[in-house]
Amino acid sequence: MPSLSLSYQVIFALILGLHGWTLGTTVTNDSSVAAGKTFDYIIAGAGLSGLVVGNKLSGKGFSVLIIEAGPDASWNTEVFDAEGRKFGSETCSWKYPAYGDDGKPLSWKIDAGACIGGSTSINGMVWYRPTKAELDKLESLGNPGWNWDNLEPYMRMVERHIPSSPTQVAQGATSDLDVHGFSGYVNTSFPAPLRISRSVALYKEALPLVFPGLSIGGDLSNRPAVSSASTMYTIWYDPATGIQRRSSAADAYLWVPNQQRAKLTVLATHKVDRVLFDRDLTATGVAFLASNGTAVSPKRFRAYASKGVILAAGSLASAPILERSGVGKRSVLEPLGIKQLVDLPGVGANLNDQPGTATYALVSPYHQNDTLIVDEGGLFAPEISLVNMDELWPLTAASHMLDITSATALRSRAQRLVESGAAANIRGAEAVLNTTIDLITTHRLPIAEFLADGSGITLFAAFWPLMPLSRGHIHINTSNPLDYPIITPRLLEDPFDEAVAVAIARASRAVFDSAPFKGIVANPYHDPPIGANGTDAEYLAWYRKTAFGASHWVGATAMMPRHLGGVIDQDLRVYGTKRLHVVDAGILPFQLTAHTMSTLYAVAGRAADVIARCSF
Repeated sequence: MPSLSLSYQVIFALILGLHGWTLGTTVTNDSSVAAGKTFDYIIAGAGLSGLVVGNKLSGKGFSVLIIEAGPDASWNTEVFDAEGRKFGSETCSWKYPAYGDDGKPLSWKIDAGACIGGSTSINGMVWYRPTKAELDKLESLGNPGWNWDNLEPYMRMVERHIPSSPTQVAQGATSDLDVHGFSGYVNTSFPAPLRISRSVALYKEALPLVFPGLSIGGDLSNRPAVSSASTMYTIWYDPATGIQRRSSAADAYLWVPNQQRAKLTVLATHKVDRVLFDRDLTATGVAFLASNGTAVSPKRFRAYASKGVILAAGSLASAPILERSGVGKRSVLEPLGIKQLVDLPGVGANLNDQPGTATYALVSPYHQNDTLIVDEGGLFAPEISLVNMDELWPLTAASHMLDITSATALRSRAQRLVESGAAANIRGAEAVLNTTIDLITTHRLPIAEFLADGSGITLFAAFWPLMPLSRGHIHINTSNPLDYPIITPRLLEDPFDEAVAVAIARASRAVFDSAPFKGIVANPYHDPPIGANGTDAEYLAWYRKTAFGASHWVGATAMMPRHLGGVIDQDLRVYGTKRLHVVDAGILPFQLTAHTMSTLYAVAGRAADVIARCSF
């Protein structure tokens, strides 16, 4: 099914009206619906944040235009079928190149949603909540009101949880009804049936043997009481088709009949070039162009906003829009012929993701055809464990804690980040690093995520340092909005991250070599071929060679005070401008210990209310 044209949308709206529903949202590729027109708000990006904010603002009676660079891909099996997307697929992904400090391309590319729904249309769909401690840290960094008590109700409001069945409960997947919502539009559930149930039972037995103190439970959203559980996803089982369906932000906030908005227009396959300002730096609209054309100099259009412009293009796209608009660091803008309007060196700095890789254990031939042990693949990581420093290093946690809490080490870390371009200034770098360090040491939040799986003829574990201290940066290197930015992740640049990476990699081999897997696993050291006596240096070299970003990018438009290198204030307004806001994962200054969806739905919900209040 192609994207709805304007004429199809009119017919759809009339059908809705006949059923007593609100006239429908306009979803189209036709630039004439926006070119030269004025709306109350213009939003760049129809991903999670843009759709939630657009839905809520238009629901309050504001006229809203959302401009999305990608197409409508809701018809595509790889989007709507939760098990239809294969690892490495290029469908609905920008596949951004990543670069090293030397400017050379890395061996891997970055997945980021390139269609309506954004990354919720292609991600792993994992759903569990962060902790109160880390959300409260948003407020501690200088953002009044951004805390657990204010965000948790939005998290609950968005969710339509489908409780676990008796069969799922019997297999250890048990919904904790106290940590879910039931009246929202984002479906969350355990899969039916559960994958590789025998292997998952063995993982649940083996993991506490390797990570002493790990708490196996039924629902990972019940934190911090539970630190390992069967995985819940943003899915629902469709009995009509017999498939697990993805529940994306578009499914929840755009396509649902009772969420249609006569005042909401979504313009697909068009990209925001830059924000338009008047003389006092009030955002008055955007310049945009078709994103799927082949013209050397594609036609630019303009659309105007009477109340404000909201950047929700994602961690890897909102910062480049700011820079093309003249908001950022002079050394980035001037060589490109872009006049600096606001000196904001934090734009594009503080970029952060988790460096992931995986190890594989060969299943014995006798069990390779047992689909309760290994299958053909499906929903990723049926068991997830969150491991803190005491569980990862039972004997040496104290020495690692001393390393990261040393004032001298903190200053050295902050200086390295500033020198590399990954932080705007020493004071800000120390503040962000200290936030993560306190969560690790005082609150004992997890420092590694362990995702257990099995398919083909192997059991495997993917894993990553969960709260890395390394930071990278993202900047434009041309003024052409159709050119990709230069993304420099700088993964594993901090010694603490290296130590976590080596320890969790070693631990993965211990899981496969543990008693519960005896007779199931033929070779726990199958891949990589680093044996039982492998050195830390061997593991680190392998990890560096195979690491990739886990696609939980945050930080490049951080919400924190300007003097610390922040880009937006507590009302999500870009410093030095008026009526310009940013709402996406880039505003989170530090990495969370949960996959980002649950937090971002809450952030976007609260953001819409904050921005609406700013309108009056």
